[in-house]
Amino acid sequence: MNLTLAVYQSRSASGTLRWTTLGLGPYTRGREGKGAVKLQQKLVEDLRGVLGELPPRELACFQLPRGIRLERVQLELDFKRVRPGTDTPRLSGLFPLILEPRWRTRSEPLLIAYHPSRQQEWFAVEAGQSLEELAKVFFTHAWARLESEELESLRSNRKDCLKAFSFVAQPPTLLDQLGGKKGPWADLEVEDRPGKGKKRPRKGGTRVLHTLGTNLTLQAAEGSLAIGMPRVPYREQLHLLLGGERRTPVLLVGPPGSGKRTLLKHFVADQLDADGFQAHRNLDKVTEVWTIAGKRLIAGMSHVGDWEQRCLQVLEDARGGRRILFVEDLQAFGRLGRTRDSDTHLALFFQGALARGEITLVGAVTPEQLQRLESDAPSFAALFTQVHVRPTSADGTLRMLLHEARELESKHPLSWHPLLFPVLLEQASSLFPGAALPGKALDLLRELATGSQHEGRTLGVEELFTYLAGRTGLPSTLLSAREPLAPEEVHEALSRKVMGQPEAVREACDLIARIHAGLTDPLRPYGVYLFTGPTGTGKTELARALASYLYGDASRMIRLDMAEFQTPDAVARLTGDPWHPEGHLTRLVREQPFSLVLLDEIEKAHSSLLYLLLQLFDEGRLTDASGDTADFTHTVIVMTSNLGARRKPPVGIGEPDARTLALEADRAVRDFFPPELFNRIDRIVHFSPLSREVGEKVVEKELARLLARQGLTSRNIFVSADDAVKRRIVEEAFDAHLGARPLKRYLEEHVGQVLSDAIIRGPQSLLRLFQLYTREERFEVQADALLPREPVAEGFALEPLLELPIPALREKLLEAHEAVRAMRESEALGALSEQVRFHLERLQAGEREHAESLYTLDAMRMYLDHFATQLESLARAPEEEAREMIEARQFNLFDRRALAQVRTATREQLLDALAEVYFLQRVLRGLARPDQHTVLLELLPLGQWRRGAASGSLLARWLCTAYAHSRGAIESFAAHLPGGAVVSGGLRQLREFLHASTVEPVHAAIKLVGPGIRPFLEGESGLHVWQSSGRLPEIVKVRVHDAQAPAPAVLLAGHAARLQAFHQARQEGVRPLPEDPEAAMPVVRAYRFEPPARQGLAELELDDYLLTYSGTHRVRSPAEALPVLWRLRMSQNPAGPERGGRHE
Repeated sequence: MNLTLAVYQSRSASGTLRWTTLGLGPYTRGREGKGAVKLQQKLVEDLRGVLGELPPRELACFQLPRGIRLERVQLELDFKRVRPGTDTPRLSGLFPLILEPRWRTRSEPLLIAYHPSRQQEWFAVEAGQSLEELAKVFFTHAWARLESEELESLRSNRKDCLKAFSFVAQPPTLLDQLGGKKGPWADLEVEDRPGKGKKRPRKGGTRVLHTLGTNLTLQAAEGSLAIGMPRVPYREQLHLLLGGERRTPVLLVGPPGSGKRTLLKHFVADQLDADGFQAHRNLDKVTEVWTIAGKRLIAGMSHVGDWEQRCLQVLEDARGGRRILFVEDLQAFGRLGRTRDSDTHLALFFQGALARGEITLVGAVTPEQLQRLESDAPSFAALFTQVHVRPTSADGTLRMLLHEARELESKHPLSWHPLLFPVLLEQASSLFPGAALPGKALDLLRELATGSQHEGRTLGVEELFTYLAGRTGLPSTLLSAREPLAPEEVHEALSRKVMGQPEAVREACDLIARIHAGLTDPLRPYGVYLFTGPTGTGKTELARALASYLYGDASRMIRLDMAEFQTPDAVARLTGDPWHPEGHLTRLVREQPFSLVLLDEIEKAHSSLLYLLLQLFDEGRLTDASGDTADFTHTVIVMTSNLGARRKPPVGIGEPDARTLALEADRAVRDFFPPELFNRIDRIVHFSPLSREVGEKVVEKELARLLARQGLTSRNIFVSADDAVKRRIVEEAFDAHLGARPLKRYLEEHVGQVLSDAIIRGPQSLLRLFQLYTREERFEVQADALLPREPVAEGFALEPLLELPIPALREKLLEAHEAVRAMRESEALGALSEQVRFHLERLQAGEREHAESLYTLDAMRMYLDHFATQLESLARAPEEEAREMIEARQFNLFDRRALAQVRTATREQLLDALAEVYFLQRVLRGLARPDQHTVLLELLPLGQWRRGAASGSLLARWLCTAYAHSRGAIESFAAHLPGGAVVSGGLRQLREFLHASTVEPVHAAIKLVGPGIRPFLEGESGLHVWQSSGRLPEIVKVRVHDAQAPAPAVLLAGHAARLQAFHQARQEGVRPLPEDPEAAMPVVRAYRFEPPARQGLAELELDDYLLTYSGTHRVRSPAEALPVLWRLRMSQNPAGPERGGRHE
């Protein structure tokens, strides 16, 4: 039975739809959802359930009332007359009314009206009567006792409407209600009568298909099915095979990404139009296409016959010609279902129904998967008509890219640069050879569009390379040939990680250069390398360094220990077998095609595995037992081996040289590998034994790794070790024949144990500083708890003004202006001229020590004059703006651009000006003291950031930037950089250093001069701690030296000698110890900050213990937030009460 019903549709502010059936009386149903098609499906399911239980006489109301319509009326309802004391005395607004024709008698029509949400309350509308008046009288009484929230929901927002939908149902008939005994021929019935025996699904419903598959037709009806751009030849071919009365099973064959599934989706949309869905809106009258998977069919089926029973139910749902099943893994049907005790599989089960035309199956496979299906189930595969889908051309793909770009622009707030599309096509073609066009290009375009960081922007080539670098791990220098590659930087980066192997590092640099130049074979891996040499010489470390540089992270290295693949089943484990078709190696590479594959100790692998490598090395691909191909063309294959390496030379013969070791290794490699495999190895890289000098560098690197482990960093423990510790480790643990591994074991057993004891027994605090040193042939740890700096006792004059509105701050600004005028007329400033004259005379007499005092006093006088003018301008800004507006009205200046630009002061500017006034008062009191006008700031990172470290401190760089832009003038500057480099000079050298974004100091000093510069910066003295989830925490010790301190370059140069003297005295037990240059100080400030990408903004949590300040800021770097703290500190009173904490 075909039924058509009316529904009232309303839409909420959030876009949610609600459907309510009309005219069904007690069987009214309502549903909410985001899409109209899903709402229809839910209502149909509910109504089928209702119809299945109704007697035939109740079916009369399930029909569309002819002439039903929606009217919106404006009502003013006064409930006070009906119900005095009600919470809602009045209700006004626009309300929906449903006008439905009925029959009062067989010949007399009747028109009734009701609200769609309260259909049980209705009234008759006679001809000539006012609908508004009738509704006002009726609803005033009917709604008088409703709650206010329910009354509000009855209004119309003008987004409501009436809709009709149809569906097919099978209500019970009179025969179903008749009882009776079974006749003598009842057992011969082929099917049970509905209502008797086993329950059959309702017309239009499914037994299990809705739980196992996805209805593509439903998605197409909703408009959520992405159908792409049509490809005419394949479109017509599918219409002939699947759109007629007799449908043919179809097998779409083509490489991944050629568009097989998109063609099917386009057929679904075309078939929906061919079935006239837009006219009748009845989903039960259209051909449905469902997607299912063989793995879902047998999932959870553990008993004999379970999956067969489920497949029978799927067959019952699919019979009848109105449903097409698209099988996602049809290539596996010849194996799914098989067990060691049974050869029955899914292909055999569905073969009969498919051959008889009872069901229609569609599959999409690659040529390799088709070959596997024809091998496993040839008769099943022969039932399908094959449609071979070829990849599109470059021109056709460009047209599809433009079509998809327009679709994405309508869904996302973005636009496209026209030069992006050819570059995207080129990159997709070269980076993803395992897939075909147009799929890989369209997928890349969609992924680029859905990136949230690009919303609202024009996406171009730069954004494409940024995304590809994040996805593949390849640096932008390797992705784009336009970006130059610096071989020296590559060599330096690899040499820091792999020490003492210049030949191996050079080979790795050559590989990176070939990849950048695009000269690698596109049909083979980037490179196939064999690393040979003694154990512990850096073979695995170089592989890890290559993975980190090429693919962005050392986790991109897939390591396989060949000692685990010595048995004959090695090949099956790597590429799969009939019982476990997904191989270990092929799965890992499919999940991450941009990776380095390390085959460790290849000589221990089974001989059959070596012949498997022939295909991998030659073709850059492997196919697993399921027919899926893993692409290795963007991988680097590295094999390691100890072939030819001797632990010790024969008795009486000295140590062999590097050339002799290489010759022995070459001979052993040629003897081990088959000639056809040996010829496919690109490079054989020899690793020589480590020297003692290299061993010392390895100790530094491994010790730094140990001191940066999570057990220390998560407890905020900062550890440093002196040179004596490193020398002792080398002396006791280094062995040239065993390489670096004994060093690692020694560190774990001795240094790691000492640190563990110090963590447990040492002082407990939120921050700790450990210094590792040697004494009397043992390692010891000096543990210091880092405590916050005590807050200053004085109050701050600016503190009560922080929350004042801008007009009140302007009043304070006028008072400050008077204070500045009083300073300019004060006796202290009057005496300033006499002091200037005195120092000028002494300077002219040849006494150079008076130059600094002369500069300070003259600068103070000039600054006061300039600041007074600036303060007056800020105070008069509102008056100037008002005067300009009066002139505009007087001279009829309608264009505001004709007015002079008057900049209204912001709150920050007003507070800065007030803080400056308070600070100048302090400076004036100590103007005669020369030590107040010169300061030298020393920034020393503690922990693993040392002068010889591979990287500097980012926090130290931020602090240098903040201090350089704080106040005063830069007199001199010096910094020690990673690797021992030194930079020094004046303002120009400091600017060059700060603009070199990749350089971070390991020790720095800045000397500043200017009136009051020392009291301005003396609050910076102490430890600065930065914590981040993305990198190791950093701690920087800031010392504020007086005017008599040596120049920055001299100060830094003497630091190493002072530190060495302290370490020597501590090791020898000298008492008292000299001053420790790296001694702990109280913590003055803590930063919690995640550096943003590409100069964006990020949240900074800032705690200043000296000021008891805690605040959150949106900044590019912590240097931008420090002026807020300095502004408060500038207004420090000479004496005042204790303060509470401040928050911004």
